[in-house]
Amino acid sequence: MKMPELPKRKPKAQSPGSGSASRVQAPAFAQDLYKDMRDRRLIIPAVALLVAIVAVPIVLSSPSESSVTPPAPVADQDAVAVEPAVLAVQEIGVRDYRERLSELEQKNPFGSRFDPKPDKNLEDADDTQAGGAPAASGSSVGGSPEPTTGGSGTPTPGTTPPTAGTPPEPMIVVSRIDAFTKIVGREQSDTHENVHSGDVLPSRRAPVVLFLRNVDAGTAAQFIVSRNVSNVNGEGTCKPGKTNCEFLTLKEGDTAYLRYADGHRYALRVTDIRFEHIPESEFDQSD
Repeated sequence: MKMPELPKRKPKAQSPGSGSASRVQAPAFAQDLYKDMRDRRLIIPAVALLVAIVAVPIVLSSPSESSVTPPAPVADQDAVAVEPAVLAVQEIGVRDYRERLSELEQKNPFGSRFDPKPDKNLEDADDTQAGGAPAASGSSVGGSPEPTTGGSGTPTPGTTPPTAGTPPEPMIVVSRIDAFTKIVGREQSDTHENVHSGDVLPSRRAPVVLFLRNVDAGTAAQFIVSRNVSNVNGEGTCKPGKTNCEFLTLKEGDTAYLRYADGHRYALRVTDIRFEHIPESEFDQSD
């Protein structure tokens, strides 16, 4: 006998929220990480680290408690009372520099060693003059002889009384030469003695050369040649050249021949070269 077949009931579809929690499986990566941390006992430290990461910013953002202000130091009454007096005593101010230098001079260990010793002759002379006795004639204080004077009070011939307190006048070394000039082809010649720097030769009407100075340690004389000179021959040295000579140098005894613009040919010979010492007051007038 065939049994009747009962109709099979289809399972009802479950809603999305019912029983999903028990059937949802975590990814394999998360399961492996969880098992690994569980075996290494790192779950608790990881949870604590996460809590700290969240809690620390919240704690730091909360207002901090008011800081306790340290108590102000209490000044000692005795010190407050003494302080103005101490400040008043220390107000010295700026001292004069002479007082400070005087203290340094007192500490100088070499000051007394280099003091000039008094001259015994000067002291004796001062004592004699203070007592009213005249000084010995013919001798000065210190033993040096003095020029004797005649009855009229003038110094005797041959002696020059020194001028007290007047320094000797400085001397200046200047260049001097003697020269000889003439026009070639004529008998007349001119001798020029004691020629100064700046003098023209042979004359101002025919200024062929101008004496400049002595050169080469006083062994040669240097001249400035006039632009009206067309040619220079003879002895001596011309710079830059004899056809355009601007500076002519002649030694003692040298003779040079210069063609001037007036058509004449002048001969110039240096006969003496020397230096002289003159007082400074006479330098501006002579040179």
